[in-house]
Amino acid sequence: MTVAAPYPWLTRHLERVGELLRQGRMPHALLVTGRPGLGKLTFATSVAALLICEDRGNGHVACGKCRACCLQAAGNHPDYFHVTLPVDEKTGKVGTVIKVDQIRALSERLTLSRHGAGHKVALLEPADALNINAANSLLKTLEEPADNTVLVLVSAQPGRLPPTVRSRCQQIRIDAPATDAALGWLAGQYDGPRPEVFLRLADGAPLRALALAQENALEERRERFDTLVGLCNGSQDPVAVAQAWAKDEDLKGLGWMRDWIMDLLKIRMTGKLDGIHGIDLADRLQRLASKLESRVLFGQLDRVNRTLQLTDSSLNRQMMMEDVLLAWADTGATSRKR
Repeated sequence: MTVAAPYPWLTRHLERVGELLRQGRMPHALLVTGRPGLGKLTFATSVAALLICEDRGNGHVACGKCRACCLQAAGNHPDYFHVTLPVDEKTGKVGTVIKVDQIRALSERLTLSRHGAGHKVALLEPADALNINAANSLLKTLEEPADNTVLVLVSAQPGRLPPTVRSRCQQIRIDAPATDAALGWLAGQYDGPRPEVFLRLADGAPLRALALAQENALEERRERFDTLVGLCNGSQDPVAVAQAWAKDEDLKGLGWMRDWIMDLLKIRMTGKLDGIHGIDLADRLQRLASKLESRVLFGQLDRVNRTLQLTDSSLNRQMMMEDVLLAWADTGATSRKR
């Protein structure tokens, strides 16, 4: 009995990989792309399991019961290598880049003989976290691939990879499923209200929609938005808010702020709510849009985007957040003087 495909929208991509295997046309490197919340890593691990499986027959998923599959499920297969962001042994802090030493160690292990009848597989994620030296080192492996070896790179931002790396990989893009299919899947995982709102907020990505539903995100989003309104009217302290928001590991408040500013600009330019992202906050967004100028909003959007691009740097997160929120508070002060 074979293992079922992990998510229904991944089936056709797994079938594609299975067909490449049957035809003997499996590339030495795959680049799996797509926005967050679509199961890219799940797909990549399913591909790795299929490649390592010793009894896959003509299927597109691993058998789940051969010796290789059992070792893989236990995390002990000697032909499988997973390279990801390093963790500091002393602090437990996760690093922000994949380093060249990790890639060199991987390349050495890939030169060793296989232990099983399947492929050797290296999974790298997030591949866009490779620093320049690591990417150059990986390029050497991509240019001179070992037999029966497949590298699977996973990235939500493939544009950050060097073109020389991207060009040596066969890309598999995971797109969001049709809305009806996504809602059908979501209904089987979440029985709460307004699943369509969560799916819209997740840009159609079912896994992200489920996470938002489970995190009670609508309430938190309302609180964060009301805080921004408070900054505009002077009832909130931007430094205190920045201190609180900077504690988010993924700075989701800043990400939501970018979406809201883009929505405010749409409303300002069209006078309509059609096409805005934050449908859960439509009335609040419309009221705020009437108080702010488009020119000022464009400046704030540039500032937020620049800050989000620097979040992986060594700069102090709280100071970056203060810069954004102090400027936002000044925008509100200016609008009140008009």
